[in-house]
Amino acid sequence: CSNSLSLLPYMTILFCISRGWLLVFLAWRAHSRKGDSRFDNVKNNPPVFFVYWMVQACWVYLITMPLLIVQRQADMKTRNDGDSSHASTQLSSMQILLLVGFAASVFLEVSSDVQKTLWVERGRVGGFCTDGWWEYSRHPNYAGEILQWWCAAALSISSSLSAPEKPQLAWISLVSPLFTMQILLTMSGTGVWHAEGKNLKRYYESKDAEKYVQYRKATPPLFPILIPGLYKNLPLWVKRWLCFEWERYEYKPSSTREATKS
Repeated sequence: CSNSLSLLPYMTILFCISRGWLLVFLAWRAHSRKGDSRFDNVKNNPPVFFVYWMVQACWVYLITMPLLIVQRQADMKTRNDGDSSHASTQLSSMQILLLVGFAASVFLEVSSDVQKTLWVERGRVGGFCTDGWWEYSRHPNYAGEILQWWCAAALSISSSLSAPEKPQLAWISLVSPLFTMQILLTMSGTGVWHAEGKNLKRYYESKDAEKYVQYRKATPPLFPILIPGLYKNLPLWVKRWLCFEWERYEYKPSSTREATKS
C-alpha cells in the first residue's frame, strides 16, 4: 500500500527549505543590485511583464505537483484507514535514496549560490567564479534546481503507484522537472541561456579570456563532473547530447556585433 503518510513530512521539509532559500536569496540579490536585470526590458511594458509574471506563477504551481500528489495520497489513505498514527508504512530503500538525493540537490543549489555570492563580495577575483562547485560545473546552482525536482517526481511516483485509486495520476508529477528544464535550459531570458551565449562577452573580451576558454573546455555547463580532465576529452557529440553543451550557449562575437549594429 502507499506510504505517502511516511513520505509527506520529509518532502514538505525539503520543499520548504528549497523554496524558502530561493525566496530569501532572490529578494536579497534584487535588493543589493537595485533590481533584477532579467526584467529590465519588460517591466515598463505591462502586458509583457504580466506574461513573465504568469509564467513564474505556473512554474511555482508545477514544481509543487509532486508534493501535491503525495499530499492527495496521504489524505486518501487517512480517510480510508482512519487513525493516521497507525496508517504509515516504512519507506523503501529506493525512497530513502531519493530523499537523500533530494536533500543533496538542495544543498548543491544553496551552497553554489553562497559560493558565488562570496566570490562576488570579494571583488570577482580571477574574472570568473571557480570556487567550490563552480570548479566542476559552470552552473551548479541550476543543476541542483533540476535534480531536486527529478528526485521529488520519482518520490511521488514511487509512493502513488501502489495507491488504490488512480495511481496513474502520479506521472503528472514529471511535469515538475521537465518544466524546470524548459525554463532553465531553453528560455533566453533566464537560466543557462541567459548566462551564456551573447552574455559571455564579459569573459571573452577581458584579460582573462584565455583562462575562461580553457575553463569552458574542461567544465560542463550543468551537472558537475568531479573527475579531472574527463569532460575536456569527451567527443563533442557526447557533450551536445548528454551534457547539454548546446550550440546556443556558445559565444559568437560576429553575430553579437551585428545584433548591436541593428
